[in-house]
Parts: sequence; C-alpha cells; structure tokens
Amino acid sequence: MKRRRRKASSIFNRRNLLIIVVILVLGGLGYKFLHIQENNPVHYVTTATLKGNKFIQDGWYYDGRNWAYVKNGHKVTGTRVINGVSYTFKSDGIQKLPYKVNYDYELSSTQGASQLANNKYIILHDVGSESNGKETASYMKRAINSTQSYTNFIVGDGGIVYQIKRPGIVAWGAGTEANNNSPVQIELAHAQSHSTFRADYKTYILLARDMAGKYNIPLTLDKGKKDTRGIKSHLWVTTNIWGDHQDPYEYLTKYGISKSQLANNLRNFP
Repeated sequence: MKRRRRKASSIFNRRNLLIIVVILVLGGLGYKFLHIQENNPVHYVTTATLKGNKFIQDGWYYDGRNWAYVKNGHKVTGTRVINGVSYTFKSDGIQKLPYKVNYDYELSSTQGASQLANNKYIILHDVGSESNGKETASYMKRAINSTQSYTNFIVGDGGIVYQIKRPGIVAWGAGTEANNNSPVQIELAHAQSHSTFRADYKTYILLARDMAGKYNIPLTLDKGKKDTRGIKSHLWVTTNIWGDHQDPYEYLTKYGISKSQLANNLRNFP
C-alpha cells in the first residue's frame, strides 16, 4: 500500500508539474499574441483576401489601396463609429474614403523603411517651403536616396492625399524614436490661396482622424510626454523627444488656424 501511495503521489506530482508548465507556456504565448495584436491592430493582406467574405480575426484589413472593417468574421457595411471616428462602408464592405488618394509618387517596397511602426503617435507636419502637394511628393520620391526623409502622406493641391509610403510602415520624418512609434506621418503642403488652404486643411483633419481611428490612437493633440499616445505636432516631437522643427503651427496661423482650433477639429470634426 505504501508503494502504491508513493507511486500515485509521484504520478500526481508529475501531472501537476506538467499542467503548471503547460499553463505557463500557453500563458506566455497568449501574452505575446495579445501584445502583437495591441501594437499591430491592422491586418495587412492581399487584395484577394480583402475581397473575401469570411475572416478569422476582427479589426481593420488593408491591401495597400482599400480598407475594410471586420466584425464577427464578416466585413461591415453602412456607417459605423470606430474608436470615436465615423466611417462609411460600401455594400461590398470596402471603406468609402472621405478624400481622394494619388499613388503616383509612392515609394517602392525597397525604398525607405520596411518595418511596421508601433501604434503610438500620428505626427502632423507642414512642408516648410512654398511647395504644393505634387511638387513635394515628386521631390520626396526623386530624392529619397539623398535626403533619407519622407512621410506617409502629403496633403495639398486642393485636398488631394499623396501616398508616399503605406500607412503602418515607418516613415523618416521626425527622428528615429518618433518614427518608430508613428504608423502615420502627414505633411501639409503650402497653398497659394485661401480656398486651396481650406480644402487642404479639411482633408488634413479627415486623414488624421481616419488614421487615428484605424490605429486606435487617441484624438488628442500634443498631450503629455513621450509615453502619452495621441496625435502630435512636429513641434511636440521637438519639445519631448528630439529635433528642432516647429511645424505645423506657423503655417496654420498664416490662415487663421490656432492650436486650440486644430485640437478641437481633430476631436470633433463632422
């Protein structure tokens, strides 16, 4: 009997040890999975996958051109509010973008960075020169090897969005630390008339809100220190992380847009 009890006890202890090891391993895998999902909530897929109707994971799906949002394994349609931003989806589940995107100057996969950014900031810039959107986009693509600088988007020419690098991919616009933590950086080109500026500014706000909602980044402007997530100006990056840039406030002030108005528009734009 004593031998049987010792044997049973030994088996029981081994079973307990095995169960504990399994729990620890699965727990570790679960934590890693959740951590990855937290940093990369957008699923980057092929066009064929995006056109499908059944998906394993919920969240945003993006094929480099089009976006869809999946809930309960299926693309949503109609109007939805996601992370505080209102989105409209067509009957096939593809998002109806509230702006026009031009891809003529997009960098290739071998130009610039290739790694995904952490989803911490959306950084707002202005181009800092009297260049329109097309001129700036063309220069970024043409001079990438010498300047080693670019943003994901440029807004200009009456509200056109020029995509330079796919959102989610690190851009080279604000220093290494800020770049690595910003899935989206946006330049605002300089307008030559109030009407062009108004169209550009509206799209600038719509694009920033759109991307903040997709990457689950708070619609707050220049709040906190570098551990505080949100939409940030290049001036905030200079003050809290690195650099000497002051944009985009001087340019915005030229057309009567204050920092407080920019902050309010980012929070509450229709």
